[in-house]
Amino acid sequence: MRRKQMPFLTVSNLSKSFATPGGRVVCALSDVNFALEEGQILSILGHNGSGKTTLLNCVRQVFSFDAGEITVAGSRLNGQRANIVSVFQDVSLGVVPSMTAFENLALAKSSGANDFLWSFPATRYQVAISEFLREADLEDRFDAYRHTPVAELSGGQRQQLALLMAMVRIGDTQASPAILCLDEFVANLDPVVKEDILGWSRGWIRRKRITTIMVTHDHALAERWGDLVLELTDGRVTRFSKANNAHSEVSP
Repeated sequence: MRRKQMPFLTVSNLSKSFATPGGRVVCALSDVNFALEEGQILSILGHNGSGKTTLLNCVRQVFSFDAGEITVAGSRLNGQRANIVSVFQDVSLGVVPSMTAFENLALAKSSGANDFLWSFPATRYQVAISEFLREADLEDRFDAYRHTPVAELSGGQRQQLALLMAMVRIGDTQASPAILCLDEFVANLDPVVKEDILGWSRGWIRRKRITTIMVTHDHALAERWGDLVLELTDGRVTRFSKANNAHSEVSP
């Protein structure tokens, strides 16, 4: 029997409201509760306006919430620095189009933009990035567009790069608790590229035991890619249960 783990991420009684320009108050989240073990993948489902992205943004600390509590590894998230990394549907977010793919990855590897600018050239990170790519078994894939400006990459290549930038940031700070947030991250890709990215990214998440939250409209994807599925309707949890797939167990 697999030993029961303590929750790694806990969301308790979370509520969030917004005021419209007309002064009406809209309840985006109402009394949301769930818990994840370290390394689990949660799929969040729901129609437009159900609160999916609002919930993700509360975890990401994009904005405060009205009531409730979020804890990571036993510590409350209350505006303090946390190792929470995001990948979005819009492949232009988080990248510098005029820089090459390698320079963007070096920027993610650095501790921040200021550090990167002061420590140029990006070759300072050559060895560390090569080691990361070899460990992830993605060196050949990345070499195909390493020196290409991001503005010239295909949508699939940009999304691969966005994922690699998130992965290198998480891998560089393993001493701190890490959460990967994926917001419709493959929604705009063609089926072949989508399946490829889903396959290798999930493999890396499994190997590194990264706690992951994925927002999606795709019910089939949510069931086969996640360990757990949380469904929201008008800001309320209508389902939180094990995903209907054959790979939903988390390795001990």
